[in-house]
Amino acid sequence: MTGPALTHMEAETREAPDVAARLIERASKPLAELGARLRASPPRFAITAGRGSSGAASLFAKYLFEQHLGIVTASATPSLSSIYGGTLDLRESLVVAISQSGQSPDLVGYCRAAGGQGALRVGMINVAGSNLEGAVDLALPLEAGPEKSVAATKSCLAAMLLCFGLVAHWRNDREMIAAFEGSPDVLGRALALEWPGASDFMTGDAPLYTIGRGPGLAIAKEAALKLKETAGVFAQAYSSAEVLHGPFALAGPNLRVLIFAQRDAAREGLDKIAEAFEEAGSRAMLVAWPPNETQPAMELIGLLTRFYLLANATTLQRGRSPDQPPRLRKVTETR
Repeated sequence: MTGPALTHMEAETREAPDVAARLIERASKPLAELGARLRASPPRFAITAGRGSSGAASLFAKYLFEQHLGIVTASATPSLSSIYGGTLDLRESLVVAISQSGQSPDLVGYCRAAGGQGALRVGMINVAGSNLEGAVDLALPLEAGPEKSVAATKSCLAAMLLCFGLVAHWRNDREMIAAFEGSPDVLGRALALEWPGASDFMTGDAPLYTIGRGPGLAIAKEAALKLKETAGVFAQAYSSAEVLHGPFALAGPNLRVLIFAQRDAAREGLDKIAEAFEEAGSRAMLVAWPPNETQPAMELIGLLTRFYLLANATTLQRGRSPDQPPRLRKVTETR
């Protein structure tokens, strides 16, 4: 007898270690060359751009750039040019555009305009030959392969891994490079993580906060997006600092809280937030990486990998399809 067929979402999540291995094999040399170029001619500032899951990856990049490189990094505002006809001074900047399809007109237009300003444009793209590929100076393939589920999983993980690898090679940091090269093992172990009580925690219709701090906020945002688009659960992402400025007023038995906790300077505060919500009557689940020697940012990518399996199971439990969410499609073209 055979078990039920995997959804595309689960099958693609389980491909993550192989995707990481391809990235190491094929992206390490271009990343090393780009890192050397950026050390020789550092940009004044950086801009990251992406929509949906790619937007979460671009936020992840922002935190890594600022934390490890000390370079001011902003999120792109494509509508400034695509709708309002405005221009920005992007001289001597780095623009990192992340897209699974590479087709969104506003993102493509933003990168084309940035080239006219003299910015160095890097695209992290999963589909070869896309319009975005023709609008950047260097295209780094995500190497995720075809993604059949509308819910992006392996392509988002690949983008975050590429961002981590870029920072590692830009710094020429041996420990970070080693962590990047060890990512297939991290993601493989992530798929086997046990999260006791997670299924019961996700049962029901109560709204949910996802919480992180630093680069963990990017993981929380992607988790909230996945719960909305696949499981039909209302979820909202917050920084563990920002949640105290108003949203904490909703704490109580009708609210659940999922906290992503990496092992760095943010951990103590994340533990305290979990305690505060529990004291207020909310159900709180804090997920963390087992004791290990990997980098905190790699821990977070591992936690997101494991979360995708939880989101898939929750969606099926609720009688929905994670592969075909209502009213959504794989490629969304925004102007």
